[in-house]
Amino acid sequence: MARISEDELDDIRARNPIADIAMGYTKLRRVGGRLVGPCPICGGRASSQRFEVIEKDGNWVCAVCPDGGDVIRLVEKVEGCDFRAAIEKLGGRTAIDAARAKELFEERERKRMAREKTSADYREAERKRLHRTWKQTLPIHDTIAARYLEGRGLQLPERCPGLRFAPAIPYWHGETVDEHGRKAGPRKIHEGPAMVGAFIRPDGKFGGLHLTWLREFPAHVGSAATLQGASPQGSGHEERPSFTKAEILDPDTGEILNAKKMRGSKTGAYIAIVMHDAPKRLVIGEGIETVLSVWTAMHQAGRPVDGMAFWAAGDLGNLAGRANRTINHPTLKRPNGQSQKVPDRFPDLDDPGLSIPDSVEELILLGDGDSEAVLTEYAMERAARRYARVGRVIRIAFAPAGLDFNDLLKAEVAA
Repeated sequence: MARISEDELDDIRARNPIADIAMGYTKLRRVGGRLVGPCPICGGRASSQRFEVIEKDGNWVCAVCPDGGDVIRLVEKVEGCDFRAAIEKLGGRTAIDAARAKELFEERERKRMAREKTSADYREAERKRLHRTWKQTLPIHDTIAARYLEGRGLQLPERCPGLRFAPAIPYWHGETVDEHGRKAGPRKIHEGPAMVGAFIRPDGKFGGLHLTWLREFPAHVGSAATLQGASPQGSGHEERPSFTKAEILDPDTGEILNAKKMRGSKTGAYIAIVMHDAPKRLVIGEGIETVLSVWTAMHQAGRPVDGMAFWAAGDLGNLAGRANRTINHPTLKRPNGQSQKVPDRFPDLDDPGLSIPDSVEELILLGDGDSEAVLTEYAMERAARRYARVGRVIRIAFAPAGLDFNDLLKAEVAA
């Protein structure tokens, strides 16, 4: 059989509505606008809702298999046949004239645009929710978040517009399930104080949040006064509690979850540790603590920081931007013995990455030494190539292998 075009596949799907084909394999019923029933692939009780048909998308999904796809995939799985055999069972390909091809293309585009609009609407609604959260936070100075940073040897600039503090932020993980096995919404497994960072998009607007949940060390967070970062009544500065990242456990598996989360859109966005309207020099690193470590070291050494800006990108991929391709890692292998793929050191120039101000004459990129070495090296080189401009000096500063910049700062203090 010759290659099947996308128009021909759309025609097959249109001639075989997913609900009709699925009902030939299993008994489905409507529940709250959903078409559900026992899975024809993995089975289940008649009242089961593990299998669902999404008619508007022409897809199906099973939460137990777990699997899903279009009507062709459904026939493949139920009948135990390959792709071409499934097409034949669905009536095979038919000749399509120009008018029918145009109709199929327009329908495909309509669905694509509807999906994109739904996705864009969701992202914007999430951004607005997160922005409301940001506006309810407190200045970071003299709070638990400040105590946490002090415990790592870090100082806060007098003005730190991108960091604030929330006395209580919920930590969502997984889904809650009702007595009928239906997903009933996200599950809150923890709530506590957090350091909050704001991602600023290239257009200058708020994009999302960087959240770091905290706890008193070694005791638990105590009174409301402590939540505001105040010392216990009558105690001296040296008696103030210290704080560390929270230990949050998955209630199902006992796995220790990451106490840091990024929500909203961080792509091309940054957290302003130190802001400047038209900086001559700009320092960018992955994490908040990494960037603050460099600022603290420069401040304590009396080095000039006027005219400088300090940004945290959130992660390495956002700092460096998208690569033009992936290549084989020189040493790392997958379980099957194949080379692990990593992003190349050359940027995809269709992705602008971070919006570096035109005023920047010197850009300093920070590479942690405790991240995977090849991945970090390629990312730093990719960023340097992406942000290169005539007259701009770009420097890459790497922490020693196995260490990050906060480790270096603490070692200097200890010495």
